[in-house]
Amino acid sequence: MVLPLLSLPRWAPRCAAMLLAVPCIAGAQRDALTTEHVRVQLLAHAPQGVAPGRPVWLALAIDHAPHWHTYWKNPGDSGLPTSLSWRLGDGATAGEIAWPTPQALPVGPLMNHGYEGAVLLSVPVTIPADFTASTLRVQLRGEWLACKDVCVPESGEFALTIPARVATTKHAQRFEDALARVPREWPSVRARASIERRALRVEVDGLPADARGRELRFFAEMGGVVEHAAAIEQRWDAGRWLARVPLSSQRSESPDTMHAVLVPPGQATGIRVRLAISGSWATAAAHARSSDNVGAATNSTKE
Repeated sequence: MVLPLLSLPRWAPRCAAMLLAVPCIAGAQRDALTTEHVRVQLLAHAPQGVAPGRPVWLALAIDHAPHWHTYWKNPGDSGLPTSLSWRLGDGATAGEIAWPTPQALPVGPLMNHGYEGAVLLSVPVTIPADFTASTLRVQLRGEWLACKDVCVPESGEFALTIPARVATTKHAQRFEDALARVPREWPSVRARASIERRALRVEVDGLPADARGRELRFFAEMGGVVEHAAAIEQRWDAGRWLARVPLSSQRSESPDTMHAVLVPPGQATGIRVRLAISGSWATAAAHARSSDNVGAATNSTKE
């Protein structure tokens, strides 16, 4: 199935099951898969072997063909996040994806969030206290949406076996690089947001020195809240970052708190902040309806 990129609207994440119901890729399990758009591989990193309390990581490595991309946890105005479904042996469990800092991917009037080039989607693995096996069996079903000027939903079944008694470090540098790109949380950072008409007024204190005084890109981790493609008004007041982030005209979420990633220019690793949101979402919705009514009346007068 091939889909025009601009045909995937803001509500596309809700239609993931529909889009992926006819996967372009299927077949026997393996540890790697190559399509016309990406090369995808299941990787493992267990520098102290596989045992309780020792670090064990798994990852789906995606290497994109030039100008192709896949998506972050919040894909932006269109697209779908990559999903990983794990089956691990002997009671081991896989955690959540440690998403690297995304890239902004403008496409026409849309602003999407994702990755070009190479990306590693890593997950930590918890080994149970009673684990005694000589190997750890891993099975993964991955689903991703590869996009350029069209989008192709793809999926693959992957498997590998990790020896428990020896170190697995072949891809250590790739895991190190990927984890270094995961947005950092700074203990000094204090962030809050308030609802003002059709925007969020964001205030952040305690950002690291190399971010201060610079224009920051704002990535909301939750979809359905802000207008991703809209310009953000921002300024610095001494060490405090102030921004006005427009709310989405198709807002579907009304969170009390929301995480966001702030990225200074030229930096590969963002700063993760937790925004406590004050104010009334009902008031924001009323302002949106009022503006829509004014716009409709203006258009009617012109006609």
